[in-house]
Amino acid sequence: MDNLIIGADVRTPAIEFKWADGKFLIRGESYPEDVRKFYDPPMKAFRSWAEESGTQAVEFELSFVYFNSSTAKVLMDLFEFLEEIAEDGREVSIAWVHAEDDDNLKELGEEFAEELSVAKFELRVMA
Repeated sequence: MDNLIIGADVRTPAIEFKWADGKFLIRGESYPEDVRKFYDPPMKAFRSWAEESGTQAVEFELSFVYFNSSTAKVLMDLFEFLEEIAEDGREVSIAWVHAEDDDNLKELGEEFAEELSVAKFELRVMA
């Protein structure tokens, strides 16, 4: 399966899904006009990969500058799925990367982390 690489746009983040490595990155700003049209194809591909890849570890990095409430729903769905596969015994780590002075994104990351009990969630400051 070829890696999934989508370049960032004015309203959409960069997406880099490296299937063989089990490494997944979403980075940038996210306020697409149609959030489902943008996110459904890569999220569907990720779910398919997760179902077919056995117990391969998953590393997800999310590094947003800004995202809207529609994107937050996509993220909640993603975290629920990541928690499910972690509960099934897969090693899942999530890195939530935020600017040092962005208290809002830091707090959102903390709120997402509270919803997870098995998947590992780490807050990181952007380098």
